[in-house]
Amino acid sequence: MTLDGVAMAKWYYSINGAQQGPVDDEEMRAMLASGMVHSSTLVWRDGMDAWQPLSSQPEWATQIASPMGTPIPAYTVSPPTNGLAIASMVLGLISLPVMLGCAFGILTAIPAVICGHLSLTQMKQNVFQTGRGFAITGIVTGYLTILVTAIFVLIFSFAIAREIK
Repeated sequence: MTLDGVAMAKWYYSINGAQQGPVDDEEMRAMLASGMVHSSTLVWRDGMDAWQPLSSQPEWATQIASPMGTPIPAYTVSPPTNGLAIASMVLGLISLPVMLGCAFGILTAIPAVICGHLSLTQMKQNVFQTGRGFAITGIVTGYLTILVTAIFVLIFSFAIAREIK
C-alpha cells in the first residue's frame, strides 16, 4: 500500500510476548487511539535491528498519549543564564555584609558592578540568555555598597580632620 507514492511501513507489535501484525500506519494509529497499543508496546519493522518501544519511534512520538489521555508534554530546554549576571549578584550580595563589618565591601562591590554591566551588554547581543534580574541585583547592591562606603570615608575623614585641628 502506498501513500503519495511512498511505501507505508508494515509494523509488527508484541502483546503479552506474542508477535502480532503486520499492520500499516493507519491501523497502528487506530490501535494507539483505542489503547490496544501504548508507548511501551514493542514494535518492529523492516530496517530495524531489534524490537523497540513504540515511544522510541520518531514518527509515533507526537501521537502517543499518556495513560490519562493527555498528550505527553514536549521536553523544553531553558535558555542559559548569563554567568556574569550570576557573578554580579553574588559579589553584590557579599559586598553588603562585608561593608557593614569593615570598609572592604568595596573590594567585591566594584567587580559586582563591572560584571553586571558586562552581562547586560552580553544579554543584549544574545537574546537567548537570561539573568537580567541577577545582573540588576548585582549592580544595585554594588553601587549601594560603593555609595555607603564613600559616605563612611567622608564622615571619618572630616572627623579625623577636626581632631587634628
